[in-house]
Parts: sequence; C-alpha cells; structure tokens
Amino acid sequence: MTTMPRITHPVRTRKRTFRQRADNRLVAAYTTGLTKTYDPGGDPALDNVNVAFRAGELCALMGPSGSGKSTLLACLAGHEPPSVGRVYVGRGGARPWMPQQVRQICRDEVGFTLSHSQPFLDRTVMENLEWAGALAGLPVGSRTEQIEHVAEVMGLREHLNTPVEDLPDGLRHLTMCGAALLPDPSVLLVDENESGEAMTAATFEVLRRCTGELGTTVVAVTDRPDAAALADRVMFLAAGRVAGIITRPAEDVVCELRQAFAVQHGRRRVAGGATPEPAPESGPAPVDSPISGTPRPAQT
Repeated sequence: MTTMPRITHPVRTRKRTFRQRADNRLVAAYTTGLTKTYDPGGDPALDNVNVAFRAGELCALMGPSGSGKSTLLACLAGHEPPSVGRVYVGRGGARPWMPQQVRQICRDEVGFTLSHSQPFLDRTVMENLEWAGALAGLPVGSRTEQIEHVAEVMGLREHLNTPVEDLPDGLRHLTMCGAALLPDPSVLLVDENESGEAMTAATFEVLRRCTGELGTTVVAVTDRPDAAALADRVMFLAAGRVAGIITRPAEDVVCELRQAFAVQHGRRRVAGGATPEPAPESGPAPVDSPISGTPRPAQT
C-alpha cells in the first residue's frame, strides 16, 4: 500500500503572525505593531512598525529627518513606551518588556548611545570608561580587564590616556559606544550625534568588529551611503514607516534608495500638512536593485 506524502497547506504558513515568524529565528530584538504618537492630533512618529534584528548583525538605519529613526531606537531601548504595539528584546530569545522592568532590561540587555550624549570632555577615555563601568555595577576586580577588552575592540586602546576633548567626533562617539558596551548588552543602539559627522565608514568598521568579536547586535543610524554599505542590512524609514530593507547593500544602491525614500517621506508629510524637506543628492543609479524581504514602498 502506497503511503501518501504529508502535505502542508501553504495558506497555513502565510497566516503566521510576524511574532511567530520572528520567534522561529534567532533574533535579538523585534517589534510588533509598534506605533508611537506624541501629538494625538498629528501624524504618529512611528506607524505600525514590524521589524526584527538578527542576533549578531549590524543594521544601518537610514531616513530623512523626522522619519522616526531616533524614536525607534528610543522605543527599542525602553526610553519611550509604545502608544500601540510591543517591543521584544533579550539574549537567547527576545521577550516583551513590561513597564516595571524597563530600567533593568535597559541596563542588562540594551546599550544606547543617544544623539545628544557626550562623554566628559575634560577627562581621559579611561576615566570615562571607569565611570561608566562603576555606574553599570561591574565588579571592581574585573572592571579594568573588561574596559581594556572593550577598548581594544573599539580601537580606543591607544587613546585611553588621552583627554576626550582632544579626540575627533568619531572617537568621542566610539567612547560613548564603549561605555554602553561595558555591561555586555545583547543589543547596542547607536544614534547619530548632533553634528552628524561621527557615523562614518570608519565608525561602521569598528561597529562591525563589535558584532564579530563581542557577538553584539548593533543598530546604528547613519546618513552616509558608504558607511551603510558596510552593514549586513540597511533599513529605510519614511514618515514613521519601514519603507524598505536591503541585504548585502552596495553603496550606489543605498544612494538611489535613500533619495527615493526621502521623496516618499516628503510626499507623506505634505499629505499630512507638513513642509517637505529637499531630497538628498544621490549617486549613479544602478541597473538592478537587490531588494529582498521588504514591503514595497506605498504608492502615493
């Protein structure tokens, strides 16, 4: 008697929720239906965002000013509670954070370098990291060893005795990243500094080394296509929504999509009554754009 093969109906696969798909992968953080509204009468800063960040990946976050990049990082870090939806974060299986757990999860699981955060300029890199280590509660006996290890990965070892005020913007921002990495978080969130000059290709090379040597998932904001091209994935935001995600990005593809999604962002904001910003300059358009696993930009 012939045994019929087992058939799985494809509709059942398609009905899986975003959370179920994310739980089936090794992810460090993800969101489901994340919406953040500051003004009830205005457009949301984030609008139904469903994203997942794989363990150990470097993801570049791009988008025009006001597209929701900093808000997304703040929600992932627990600094901003979602208006709707949930945030899941954690090593060895992302989990939802509850309001009473935010402080502990932020300390243990998420390192966050804010756009306006600054190290103590009149102190050395070592003094800044020692202060951060003490604040994180690292044991005194192993604190120096952990600081030296993180400094080595971050390319700061030769600058440990240098006053921070003598360092360029990139190394100052990496000092803050190093401080955030001392508690060994599973996720590091890096916003662009206020000058916009820190998140260069050189900085992204260091962040990529963090993913390889520390196993940390890094989500970093940048406006530079050459820096974003060093990431495993580039995620574009426009008007609070995920406009597209590309894997194994090429610099010219990033340039093209950066301009296209900036135009999309401007159109959505105009529809909401805001004044559009000029689209960024782009590089040469590629013949083919290897976009994979992303929603198609909405037609406006």
